[in-house]
Amino acid sequence: NEIILSCLRNSGKVAVMASEEDDAPVWITDDGPFVVVTDPLDGSRNIDASIPTGTIFGIYNRLIELDSLAVEEKAMLNSLQSGGRLIAAGYVLYSSATILCTSFGSGAHAFTLDHSTGDFVLTHPNIKIPPRGQIYSVNDARYFDWPEGLRRYIDTIRQGKGKFPKKYSARYICSLVADFHRTLMYGGVAMNPRDHLRLVYEANPLSFLAEQAGGKGSDGKHRILSIQPIKLHQRLPLFLGSPDDIDELESYGDVQQTVNPGYDV
Repeated sequence: NEIILSCLRNSGKVAVMASEEDDAPVWITDDGPFVVVTDPLDGSRNIDASIPTGTIFGIYNRLIELDSLAVEEKAMLNSLQSGGRLIAAGYVLYSSATILCTSFGSGAHAFTLDHSTGDFVLTHPNIKIPPRGQIYSVNDARYFDWPEGLRRYIDTIRQGKGKFPKKYSARYICSLVADFHRTLMYGGVAMNPRDHLRLVYEANPLSFLAEQAGGKGSDGKHRILSIQPIKLHQRLPLFLGSPDDIDELESYGDVQQTVNPGYDV
């Protein structure tokens, strides 16, 4: 978080940074034309187990019409723009390779770090998520806390009785960036059905990337990028993936988990 903030300060291009690690957005400079929202280290609890982690970010234009407001107010309102106003978004996956996946609104592209030169090399141009995959990614230890609609959906695709007549397989890392990256590459659906993931700096940037690759991002009922944030750390269910898979999932009705007894892990 401190490294990102320092880099944005030094750039002179960013007015506001809003982060998962900070209670409120940080106003950086009156001259910066951009707003950055970020989860600096997604999956940080996985570090000791050497499981992949990531950084998520989104970029907006600064809302000049708010400039006359107090610093705290304009910093917050600039950060609470809907995902539909994103001009760029991306993530960095720290795994067997370091991959930067980004979009500036004209497709999604992934770059791999060449450690010998320090350069990110374009390795996945114009990523297109398959219209349908054969993988679902979710912590199904929570199965008995799920609503009936989600249970029926998972039971159906596991048995190969859904709209795609082959059995789905489960793949789950419990690292949002890693699970999303696999879904982007191979198709299917990655999900967390309870109010857990943050709209502003997790769901919005990843949904932007999903759409740029031809996929979808949903809370189970609504398009993520159409949801207006009302709080910086607002949480919601998140379903990301292939368009046909997301459409089929939503057809089951109630797929949002409301039972939340509290989990230790």
